[in-house]
Amino acid sequence: MSEPPSSSSSQLIRIPIVLALDCSPSFLARCRRVAARARFLVRSCEAASAWAVAVRLRPLAIVLPSHLHDRAPRTFELLAEDAGARLVVVESEQLPAGELEGHITHAIGEASRARGA
Repeated sequence: MSEPPSSSSSQLIRIPIVLALDCSPSFLARCRRVAARARFLVRSCEAASAWAVAVRLRPLAIVLPSHLHDRAPRTFELLAEDAGARLVVVESEQLPAGELEGHITHAIGEASRARGA
């Protein structure tokens, strides 16, 4: 009978999480297609539950439309700070996939470095 792998031989795989706030279904689908290619996971929620979800999931990036961010920019900055994430404020949900991927992966990289991961 074989023994289970020791903790030193097992590897923990961390998948970056991106939290999308109040995004349309079509934009969320685009984010998920980008995520599949760039290897991160997208979770979504309404802005009203963002704080609880962000504290639980600890996303590296938080994506939100500019019209939402403009309503309470300081609140979203504090949310990102508390979660250890970077904000990705999207002016248009029609942003080309390559640009969207670039903004999100840049935010993930910055947050990862800031966390020391």
